[in-house]
Amino acid sequence: MNKKEFENFFKDYSKNVDNADNSAFWKLSDHLIMNIIKETIPQDIKKDSVIFDAGGGTGRWVCMLSEYYRSNFVIYDLSKDMLDVAKKSIAKKKIGERIQIINGDLVNMSTVKSDSVDFIISIYSPISFIKEKEKATKELYRILKKEGKIIIMGHGYFNAIGSKINDYIASKDELVKLEKESIVKWAPYVPELNVFSKETMEKMLIDSGFTIMKTFGVPVFVRPGFEDWDPENKKRSRISMALERKDLYETIYKIEKKYGSNNTVSNRGMNIITVAQK
Repeated sequence: MNKKEFENFFKDYSKNVDNADNSAFWKLSDHLIMNIIKETIPQDIKKDSVIFDAGGGTGRWVCMLSEYYRSNFVIYDLSKDMLDVAKKSIAKKKIGERIQIINGDLVNMSTVKSDSVDFIISIYSPISFIKEKEKATKELYRILKKEGKIIIMGHGYFNAIGSKINDYIASKDELVKLEKESIVKWAPYVPELNVFSKETMEKMLIDSGFTIMKTFGVPVFVRPGFEDWDPENKKRSRISMALERKDLYETIYKIEKKYGSNNTVSNRGMNIITVAQK
């Protein structure tokens, strides 16, 4: 992705991304991700512990996690437009004394000291946007303290193939490229993105020095409708409308939570999330 394409995409994306939980599908996805974070990072971490949000964008996750963890946070992102939104959200919540904002590239985090953060989260697939993804994971390994943990998320490879075949009726050439290069193009306004299987995500992290703890597919059974990708987050898909029923939502959440980390099921995930340790 070139610089202009990156800036144009995130300038528009920053305007409405924090309204995603208006859709019940994204609310369910957030719920599953939050559960993984809480199972990985203990609530009683010290006040001087640092949770580093790699590609933290608008600060949405840091703002949510600041209510659960008493620690300090770093939001690190390349998009100035996304970080401008983060600054406003943090000021509104009055938590600025606990949060540092850094504008920079995950491929070269020279402003961040080695062995300086306790936990890393990277939610909703910043790694999928990075061409030199292996360099980024090596940098994340460098800044993490010994025995620190990372929760990293990327778009799912097998979900992308299935969706391109069934939902998009993609051309032969597009499918061949996706299958061989693990790169997907979802829409004209969306950059090409890296996609990962459980195996390729784990290998990338192992090659960077990490020890794998667990990999999840999120979600593995529920699939968003086209309306759930509405850039303005106003439209509703059939599944999002159905998930507004509390009983159905709770049942599907329990099923997703039960099978998401199953080795034979996780590769179904729309997203792949791996938890690893330094």
